[in-house]
Amino acid sequence: MEEQQRIQKFLQEFSKKLAEKFNKDLDFILLFGSAARGEWKRGISDVDLIIQVKKPELVKEVKEYIDNIFWKLDEKYDTKLKESCSVGDKKDEVKKALAKTKLYVPYEVFGPTDIDWVNGKIKRKDLLLGAKLVASQSMLFKKMKYEGKILWGRDIRKTIQAKANWWEKFKAILIPYHIALSSVLGALFVPKICLKMADKAAIYSIESVLFFLDKPISRGIKKAVEKIEKEIKGKVRYKHSFLGTMEIDLVLNFDYQKLLNFNFAKEAIELKYNWIEQSEKFSRWKTLKFCCRSLLFVNAMNWYAIFKADRHRIILKLLFVFRTILLFLIIWLYFRYFR
Repeated sequence: MEEQQRIQKFLQEFSKKLAEKFNKDLDFILLFGSAARGEWKRGISDVDLIIQVKKPELVKEVKEYIDNIFWKLDEKYDTKLKESCSVGDKKDEVKKALAKTKLYVPYEVFGPTDIDWVNGKIKRKDLLLGAKLVASQSMLFKKMKYEGKILWGRDIRKTIQAKANWWEKFKAILIPYHIALSSVLGALFVPKICLKMADKAAIYSIESVLFFLDKPISRGIKKAVEKIEKEIKGKVRYKHSFLGTMEIDLVLNFDYQKLLNFNFAKEAIELKYNWIEQSEKFSRWKTLKFCCRSLLFVNAMNWYAIFKADRHRIILKLLFVFRTILLFLIIWLYFRYFR
């Protein structure tokens, strides 16, 4: 069975069972992410589902019902979501940690007042801190609006009017960096999980930079890579109005120009699309190398975003100087003491 057909049949039966069970109390089921874009890959891609109910007291009951049917359908259609999602294996401590950060969590159930859809803000208390300090809510809601699909119920996408402020944009480019950094730190201990994280970080960094620069996020990662590679080609330096900013740009020009290697981005896409065959070729040390390359690529993408959008903001560049130095120190220590 073709991969897109497999996940579509899974989602169709999942939505049908949920609608039959809760019917009038179910508001809508929204799908976004790789499965909505037609880029879902068995064994590496998770699914991103938002289920909203009309009564707050039903959230727990609906969640328990989904917990019961989701993994049975995973086995029925052999979608291997237990492998790619962080909540599939309760015995895996690493996956438990990822689930707490909401990374690779396939579904969330919300009550009628848990999300402000018009302004694109999460209001549920257990998610509030992470939403404000870590996650880029504006980017998340933009993806829901433009790439999302309604599997059942009313079309909530029409109501979303979220506008991104500077802080929301900045969080967007930090997320793939943190994922890539975590993959480097754990590469020798849980290589398969970290390889998947590094691959996700590299690909996600393309979308996050497009969002940061207020550019349309292409439907499909290959198109996004082509778009940003074409734009960057030939644009290597910027002129600045005062010496301090210019010096920092020149010192870090190596990081920005030499490490912004789109051949690596294409390698990451190739790994994603051929995960089962390609991932078997990675030893622990090869995984560590890939994770380091991912971290360097994401850092360079961040530099491009900052240079392009905030060329005269010296404080922000100093912050990135410190972060880049720390990055190279971490990688040097890894190879110095673990090799």
